[in-house]
Amino acid sequence: MAQRDYILRLIEEMGAALIALRNAIIRGGAPATEVEDTLRRATSAAGMELELARVLSVEALPGMVAPTGEVEPAKCWVLAEALMTDGVNRMHEGDLEHARRLLAKAATLFRLVAPWGAFLVGFPEAEERIAEIEGLLDIVDAGSSESGYGAS
Repeated sequence: MAQRDYILRLIEEMGAALIALRNAIIRGGAPATEVEDTLRRATSAAGMELELARVLSVEALPGMVAPTGEVEPAKCWVLAEALMTDGVNRMHEGDLEHARRLLAKAATLFRLVAPWGAFLVGFPEAEERIAEIEGLLDIVDAGSSESGYGAS
């Protein structure tokens, strides 16, 4: 029980770091090295491989986060949050095609987490994130990186 509480606290910390990073990206104040370091640190702490998630197809992602068929929602949420943050960063850099792929992957992972509802206190639910991503994808599809997007 104590180990599970520790893991949840660690995941909550990584989630908060990712949200803060996304806010910094949106304000234009996140150096590339900070973005990459935070993304890698967060996914590693959750036991996930960022580089693997970046190269896998959307269809293959569920196998990465649930190799036995059972999704561990907290780990999946952190990876989804990291991919969303990475996508927002690529969007703000003007790399819209890469942003689209990352955001689509994040949405796929949030859909896997959605049945659990709110399991991380103080963080947006998966359904909220999916709605945000759909809005971002509309912006990407319109070809605009000037979104006025504000992360929570």
